[in-house]
Amino acid sequence: MKKILLLLVAFFCLANSYGQTNLLKDSLTTLLKKERQDTSRALLLAALSRTYALNKPDTAITLALEALSLSQRIAFAKGEVASLSGIGNAYRAIGNLPKAMGAYLQALKLSEKISHSGGIGLSLHDIGTIYIAQGEYHKAIYYLLKSQKLHKEINKYLVTNGMSEVRLGNSYFGLKQYDTARVYTQQAYEKARKLNNPFATGVALTLMGDIYTETGQRKLALEYYRLSIPYNKLGNELSLTDTFLGIAKLFANEGQMDSTLFYANQAFEISRGAGFTLKMRDVSSLLSSFYENRGNTDRALFYLKIASAAKDSLSSQQRINQLKSLDFDEKLRQQEIAMTELKTEEDKRHNLQFAALAIGLITFIILFFALSRSIIVKTKFIEFFGILGLLAVFEFINLFIHPYLAHATNDSPVLMLLVLIVIGGLLVPLHHKLEKWITKIMVEKNKKIRLDAARKTIANLEGAPVT
Repeated sequence: MKKILLLLVAFFCLANSYGQTNLLKDSLTTLLKKERQDTSRALLLAALSRTYALNKPDTAITLALEALSLSQRIAFAKGEVASLSGIGNAYRAIGNLPKAMGAYLQALKLSEKISHSGGIGLSLHDIGTIYIAQGEYHKAIYYLLKSQKLHKEINKYLVTNGMSEVRLGNSYFGLKQYDTARVYTQQAYEKARKLNNPFATGVALTLMGDIYTETGQRKLALEYYRLSIPYNKLGNELSLTDTFLGIAKLFANEGQMDSTLFYANQAFEISRGAGFTLKMRDVSSLLSSFYENRGNTDRALFYLKIASAAKDSLSSQQRINQLKSLDFDEKLRQQEIAMTELKTEEDKRHNLQFAALAIGLITFIILFFALSRSIIVKTKFIEFFGILGLLAVFEFINLFIHPYLAHATNDSPVLMLLVLIVIGGLLVPLHHKLEKWITKIMVEKNKKIRLDAARKTIANLEGAPVT
């Protein structure tokens, strides 16, 4: 039962991090009350925190920190990864992108340290969402595609339940490549529906509404927004805010003031209650313009102040510097990883080449000994190829020890020369002895074999016994 629970929670926490409902919250809470094993409790807390990230970020952070503390106390690395991801999600929801990025990067490094492929893929996806929020869509696409590729390699097709495609659609939407954005968003919707993931379904429908709004197809946009509402109401208040804001903008463009105010107020109340700073900025800006156009300067100023405060909070120089620092550090780390992988591949190629050379030398020596005992080859063959093989063996030894010698001497030409002289001094006597053995003993043995063969031939011809 414990193992089944652990696998179930790990699936929710790492593989299905987003499509959560109130039913799931109740189920996880019930399991948490009954569970006594620390590793299972850590995963349950992390999974539960993710269910609150998009409607009660403060609660999500509290649960994730509790999960992190427990995981660190029992040295449960996978629990730490899940907890850090939950913390990042909550901070991203309230607009604190530096803290969110810090949590995601910490999760990524820990996942790499323990070779946790699922955690690496999830962290790469999460980092991509930060770049979307920053408007750095090319970077977002890089991380999202890298995450998607990794998940396909480990055959975890349910990892994001369509959210990978949604985020890619979001990125291309930001780049104003609406056809590509529509393709990814449609893929996300189909995948989410197939896997019964309300979260991804709602987000995909909202994004489709945004795409049709930007391409001037307002009736289709409104239809998609309305279709998304039931799914987003299942627990994704962040996407629900986007939906109401999108509808409010549509009605504002059509001059339907009452409907504009109704949906804008809905979006404002949700974002204020949940602490979604980024959404507060966008909704307050819309409401400020709305009241300014209606001549209500007091209300316009009220919402303008809220929008300005939210904007200042999001774009403070300190936060910008923190994000730039994190981005720069991660870029350096990724370059180091790439260099390490390149060196590993190069070492692998060198090792294969050494193995091929060793096999070739061994094959040559075996053939040499076999042929030296045959009457087919002559004495000059044995002398020439014996010395040639001996030179090849000694050169192979020199080639093999050269990298270690270079490392030991720190590539100093003087030290390398001195060491090679010493090694040569030790090998020269051995070389002479082996050369003498090959040219004398092997040649004499070959002569004896050829002589014995000649005697047998003569004896057969004369019909006399061989002596």
